[in-house]
Amino acid sequence: MNLDWMDGAIREAVKHFWLVRDGGEGVRTGKTLDPFVDIITKTVTESGLPNAQAYTGRNSSQLPGFFRPHKSWDVVVINDGKLIAAVEFKSQVGSIGNNFNNRTEEVLGSALDLQTAIEEDAFEDATSIFTGYLIVVEKSASTLKTPNINMDYFPVMKGFLCDEGQRDYAYKKDTNGKFKRVKGISYLSRYDVMCRRLVAKKLYTATAVVAVPNENHDAGHFENLSAETSIKTFLTRLSAHCEVVAEIDRQKAQQ
Repeated sequence: MNLDWMDGAIREAVKHFWLVRDGGEGVRTGKTLDPFVDIITKTVTESGLPNAQAYTGRNSSQLPGFFRPHKSWDVVVINDGKLIAAVEFKSQVGSIGNNFNNRTEEVLGSALDLQTAIEEDAFEDATSIFTGYLIVVEKSASTLKTPNINMDYFPVMKGFLCDEGQRDYAYKKDTNGKFKRVKGISYLSRYDVMCRRLVAKKLYTATAVVAVPNENHDAGHFENLSAETSIKTFLTRLSAHCEVVAEIDRQKAQQ
């Protein structure tokens, strides 16, 4: 799929995000990320599934869960009665400390619930369903802050220390048998680690972190934190998934 249009579309989506959010109404109505639905739809329909439909809204986008009856996803893509993709959108501006943990718990719960439902044949003969998680995170002094990690009896796992080289000589237990306080990676980097590991553990097909500087809102600036969690990688994976589904459908039609 040709993704030359992507950068411009993302910039416009980011502009919309700030415009609606700065106006105040979008935070209450959940409309800040609406243009990303259009980006998902365009990717799907131009990747071999021109008749696929994207559904949003509390009732239209509900999918069965395994641990709960149903959950509303931000966008659900259906083609010929089959579930093609389910994508969750989130954003984080302000109150980064507490909300990072909340976001982590939400994304893990949604992933486990849907993946288990898929394994338990909630979607009949569906062999492959794209699951995606995209989060827009403010880039500011607060999200770039490197908070301390305070854990007494067990060390934090690798990847979360601001300087992993300290693990071998400074991040040790003190005379009281407790681990010393140490600087962790920034909150923004924590989102990147979380999203990369969600894919590595096959909880989601693709994830993306869109970092948006909290300045010059009308410019639509955005940044990727890593190649694995870039929005281009996200859309490339979605496109590839749809192309495979389209090819399977073509072969079945010829049988």
